[in-house]
Amino acid sequence: MILDVYREGVNRRNEVLENINEADSVEIQRIKELLSVFDLDYISNNLRSILSITKENDLNCFVNKTNRHKVVDGYKKFRTTLYIRLSVEDGDIIEGDVSKSIRNQLLYLLSECKKRNWEVVAIFCEEGISGASDTRPEWLKALKYCECGNTEIFLCKSQSRFSRSMEMIEKYLHKEFVKWNIRFLGLVDNTDTSIQGNKKARQINGLVNEWYVEDQSINTRNILRNKKSNGLFTGSFAPYGYIKDPKDKYRLIIDEQAAKVVRDIFNMYASGIGFHLICQKLNKDKIPTPSQYKRMQGSNYYCCNSKLNKLITYKVEKDDTLEKIATLTHSVVRDIMDYNNLSTEIINEGQIITIPVRPTWNYDTIRRILKDETYIGTLVQGKVEGKSYKDKSQIKIPQDKWIKVPHCHQAIIDKETWEIVSARFKESGRTRLTKTGEVHMFSKKVYCESCGKIFQRNISHVKNGKQIYMECKERKRTGGFICNNNKSIRYDYLENLVLEQINKQIEKYYDITKIKKYYYSKKVEENVNNNIKILIKEKEQCNIQITKKQRALTMLYEDRANGIIDTTEFTLIKNQYAIDVDEYNKRIVQIDEEIEKLENSKKVQKQKESIFKKSKKIDKLTKVIIDEFIHRIYIGNIDLETQKRKIHIVWNINLD
Repeated sequence: MILDVYREGVNRRNEVLENINEADSVEIQRIKELLSVFDLDYISNNLRSILSITKENDLNCFVNKTNRHKVVDGYKKFRTTLYIRLSVEDGDIIEGDVSKSIRNQLLYLLSECKKRNWEVVAIFCEEGISGASDTRPEWLKALKYCECGNTEIFLCKSQSRFSRSMEMIEKYLHKEFVKWNIRFLGLVDNTDTSIQGNKKARQINGLVNEWYVEDQSINTRNILRNKKSNGLFTGSFAPYGYIKDPKDKYRLIIDEQAAKVVRDIFNMYASGIGFHLICQKLNKDKIPTPSQYKRMQGSNYYCCNSKLNKLITYKVEKDDTLEKIATLTHSVVRDIMDYNNLSTEIINEGQIITIPVRPTWNYDTIRRILKDETYIGTLVQGKVEGKSYKDKSQIKIPQDKWIKVPHCHQAIIDKETWEIVSARFKESGRTRLTKTGEVHMFSKKVYCESCGKIFQRNISHVKNGKQIYMECKERKRTGGFICNNNKSIRYDYLENLVLEQINKQIEKYYDITKIKKYYYSKKVEENVNNNIKILIKEKEQCNIQITKKQRALTMLYEDRANGIIDTTEFTLIKNQYAIDVDEYNKRIVQIDEEIEKLENSKKVQKQKESIFKKSKKIDKLTKVIIDEFIHRIYIGNIDLETQKRKIHIVWNINLD
C-alpha cells in the first residue's frame, strides 16, 4: 500500500533539500552556498537545469499585483531580482560553453548580493538574444515581476545587459522603475538609479550601447552579403535535397534520399503531370514532406505552415467510415486506428475519435521546388531580410535583387529538364487538366489562324463512346460572332499529323550531310559572335567618349576659375556634358542586354540541335516531345472548294 508520494529532492513538507554534490564544480558548489533556493519565487529553466533545482516556480508572483514597496528595517533585507543575459554581441560565450558563461555571471551577482546582505528572490536568464530586442521573454517576465511589487532592487552585470535600446532605458530606468520604487544597479559600469547625478551617464551609456548594436548589425549584414555574393551558403537549414557539408558548413552536398524525390517531381511535371497528381502520388506513397523529412533527420527546422503534430477531435456521424473520415481530414486509416487503439475499422455513430493529421504535400510546396534554381547548381540567397536591428521581422526582397551565384554545388536536375519545366511555367494562362489530372499534350500549343486565340480540347459523346476534338475557343465563346473558323479538328487526326511531321523533320536532319550540319552550326555561331564583337567595340567607344567628357569637364572648371568663361557659359556646357554622359551610359546598358540575349540565343540554338540527336524515329507523341520540337500549331479555315484546311507548324528549330 502506498502511503505517500514525493518527488526526489523535495521532502514531505515540500521544502527543497539543499543538495551540494561533491561531483559539482567549484563554481556550482559556491553558487549553491550563496543561493537560498527556499527564498526564490522564480528561476529560469536553463538555470534550473544547470543547478539541478527541483522547487516549483510560484507563478502567482506574476499575477498578484500588490503595488506596494516593502519597508526595509534593520531586521529585513532588500528583495533583489537578478537578470542575466548572454549574447554573441557581448562576447559572452567562454570557449563555446554557454553554461560556464552563465555560471560566471551568476556567481558574480550572487557574491555582490552576499556582500550587501540582499535577499535574492528571482533570477531571470536568457541566452543568445540581443539587448536591442524588446520582446525577450524572460526580460518581459522580469518586468512583470517588478510591476507586481515583488522586489526593491533590479541587479545586472551592466546596464547593457538590461537593454541596449535608449527607448527602453528611458521608459523603465527613468520612469517605470521610479514609479514602482525599484532601484536599478549595473555593477561593471556603476549604473545606479539611486544616485541623482548618475542619470546623464546612464543616458550616454544607453546611446553608446544602441550605436554599438546598430554598427554591429550593419557590419554583420555586410559580411553576410559578401559571403552570399561569393557563393557561400549562410542559411541555418539546407534546402530540401541537400545537406551542409560536414567538412565545410558553407557548402551544400546532395542528400540522395531527398534528391530522388526532387528528381521525381521534376520528371513528372516535365512529362505533363499536373500538381494535383504529383501531390496525390507523393501523399499516397507516404513520402515525408520537406519539413517533416528535416525533422526526421534530427533537425530543429520548423515551418509555420506545417500541419506537423496536428490532432483533430471528431464525432462520428451516420454513415461515416474510417476511410471517408481519413479522406475528409487528409489522414490515413491505419494512423487513426493506431492512435485510437481500434482493432477493427468498425465505428459507431456519436463515437469520439482523435485524428492525427500528418503533413501533406501541397501545390505551393511543389511549385516552390520546381522554381528553385538551387537544383541546377545555382545558389540563391537574400530572398528575405530583417527590417532593422530593432525589428527582426522579415521582409521579402524583389526577385531581381536576389543574390544568385551559379555553379556553387552539384546539380540535382540537369539543364534540359530544367528548361522544359521553365517553359511550362512561362506558358500564360491557367493550364487545363484532363480528368486523370494530367495536362494534355497539345496544351498551349494549338491556335486559331483566323483570330489568333487558342484551340481548346473538348469531348463529345458518340455511339461508340467518346470523341476528343479541338475547336477555336473564341468562336465557341462568342457563337461565331468574332471568329469564322467554325470547324473543329479531331484530336487523333491532329496527333497523327504532328507525329508524321516531326518524324519528317528528324529524317531531314539525318539527310543533311555532316559537312552541311557543321557549316550550318558554324554559320549560326559566327553570326552571333560577329554581332557580339560589334557591340563590344561600340561599348568601348562609349566608354572612351565618357572619359573624354569627364576630362573636358575638368578643364571646364579650370577655365571658369581662370575667368576664361563666365558662370552662364559654364552651366550650359556642363549641363550638355551631363546629358551626353547619361546617353552614353544608357547605351552601355542596352549593349549589355543585347550581348546577353545573343549569348542566350547561341545556347538555345545548341540545345535545339541536340533535340534531333535523341532519336531517329518517334513512335508515340508525348507533351515533352511536342514542347521540344514545336513552338505553335496554327489551324486554318476549311477551304470550301477543296474541303481541306491549312495547318501550319512553327518549329523550335528550322532546318530549311
